[in-house]
Amino acid sequence: MRKAFLVMAACCMLASPVLADGGVDLYGSYAKVLSGENSYGIGGRFSLGGDNWMFDIGATWYKKVENAEVIDDPDVQTDDFKYAPYDLGLRYFFFDGHKLRPYVGGGISYVDASSPNLRINGAFGIYALAGLRYGKQPGINFMAELIYRWAELDVRYGLVDSQDVTVGGLGLNVGRS
Repeated sequence: MRKAFLVMAACCMLASPVLADGGVDLYGSYAKVLSGENSYGIGGRFSLGGDNWMFDIGATWYKKVENAEVIDDPDVQTDDFKYAPYDLGLRYFFFDGHKLRPYVGGGISYVDASSPNLRINGAFGIYALAGLRYGKQPGINFMAELIYRWAELDVRYGLVDSQDVTVGGLGLNVGRS
């Protein structure tokens, strides 16, 4: 799955100069990854599109959450938790031609999660975002956005025990566009 996203991202990077407003976003992120657990990370997004609509492929890697309560079971101890969502979606930009351009968007996420003592299957979820881009096109622009992600992972522990765990939540991305 990671190789497929890397190939798609490389194709987008090579094609983006040909398209009007396509480009690359690089950002820092702080978000809720588990119930009661927040983490920070870095991310990138490749965009293709025109003046108003953008097709996005992105990924964010969050710092490992140490001693997280991944599942609700008193017999299972806390464990380290790694979380990386890969996004595919659309954004709509308002106010074409202005320096300050608000946008909204959404799409699907594939969440890759791991923990040393638990077996976690990746899962598809959804995301929605609202943000602002400030700057003049073409050039380096500033961006800030609120993002909400949701996915439900199947976490297995022991020989036959499993539990559905909801991951994601509200986050903030800030960076260059």
